[in-house]
Amino acid sequence: MDQQHSMDHYWQRLRDIGFTEEAIAMYKQQMEQAISHDKDWSEQMNTFAENIKQFNQMFSGDDADVNDAEDEPLQVVLNPATRLNAAEQWAVACGADIAFLNRQFLNDVTTGMDKYVCREQLSEWWEIDSAEELHEMIAWLQESGHRIEYDIIWQAINTVSMKESKAFLKEYIATSPLEQEVVMKRLRNTRDALDLFRERKLIDKDLQPDMLIWDFGRIINLSRAGYDAGYISYEQALEYIMWGMPLIKRTYSSWRHLSLSYQFARCVWNGIEMASIEALYNNMEYLLVAPDSPWKVLSFSNTEQLS
Repeated sequence: MDQQHSMDHYWQRLRDIGFTEEAIAMYKQQMEQAISHDKDWSEQMNTFAENIKQFNQMFSGDDADVNDAEDEPLQVVLNPATRLNAAEQWAVACGADIAFLNRQFLNDVTTGMDKYVCREQLSEWWEIDSAEELHEMIAWLQESGHRIEYDIIWQAINTVSMKESKAFLKEYIATSPLEQEVVMKRLRNTRDALDLFRERKLIDKDLQPDMLIWDFGRIINLSRAGYDAGYISYEQALEYIMWGMPLIKRTYSSWRHLSLSYQFARCVWNGIEMASIEALYNNMEYLLVAPDSPWKVLSFSNTEQLS
């Protein structure tokens, strides 16, 4: 089957299962954007393949962080001297899945961590050693991040067979053996995550995971670490933190929806690691009920209190 015929067949399959022409056009645009970023994406995949465990540890809750945290009682850490108003604290709380795991403040721009610890972690886990590199990483996360690739995988696995998804992704997304290996791993991880979350009744027709918070949560926490590292000002960090709030509010219906989406995205990225999954889920349950938790104090949907 030639390339054009294969593509036509794929779009027809989407129509057959009920996709509108508008949805298909949006999907095509996403795919074209991903393909146009092949060079940048390939570089990201090389970094991922060489250093996957290190790349995720600080900001996605790797096993080392989870295991270290198991011996400590769950506790919300707040900065009593925060200058943030309710809306700004709400924005910081959108990154709480990561910040709580790392015992950081949940209500301020500063994480509460030492300047040189932040610099070391940014360098080791993100290869960020300057303000310029921090700005470049945040700009990439704002523009596309991982969500375009995720969206394509998500659409594929939810609309056609696993076999057809593999063939499609190999032909149109992965342009090298290394990229094929990574994309196939993500595809399998997405399938496994869907099975697990459906078995546990964590997602349904009214609560579908979305990959936005995987990128935007990292923007929030990178900005905070960048401020503590001395790479950007308080004002610049806060501007970055607030940047994605309108889209987050439109995308998610509750703190639980936001957190489950982050947890799902982490499964797609790292695979099914039950110790980490249980820890993140238990953290979510705690943050939803703890009296001093931002997720308890600040209503997700009451935008009037955030004005």
